[in-house]
Amino acid sequence: MTSQMSPDPITWLLTAHASTRQHLEQLLHTPAPALDPATQSAIAWFDSPAQLQHHILRDILCPLLIESMAGSDAVCIKGMTQSLETQGTRLGQQWRQQIAPGLLTQPPTATQLAAWVRDYLAYLDQADDELLPMAARLLDDKALETIAQACHQ
Repeated sequence: MTSQMSPDPITWLLTAHASTRQHLEQLLHTPAPALDPATQSAIAWFDSPAQLQHHILRDILCPLLIESMAGSDAVCIKGMTQSLETQGTRLGQQWRQQIAPGLLTQPPTATQLAAWVRDYLAYLDQADDELLPMAARLLDDKALETIAQACHQ
């Protein structure tokens, strides 16, 4: 995702999300139907590093966070993480089925693209403002190391 790896996986994910935001901005400001280098870069980003970010949040960080809690706290965290998982899955499906194919052939409308970007930014905001700070506070060193190993992929 980035060439320099932070030893802190939370910081690394925040940095990767900042890169994702830059690619979202590139998509919004690319004149359609041009498949210019910025658009190609964004497509490559969302087809690989952004998928890895989602995988780390959904399949590694969220389960570790839920494991770290007990009782009603775990129920609250599970609700939040499930919301993020649902959002991330929906965004990934829209990317694969509508946005990326459209960028390669017939571009999505400005309204479709703007809505997808807005939803993706909301997903990143929730992860960065709620989930990652909570993970930094609640996860032990072993759990953070597990996340760091996934980030090194």
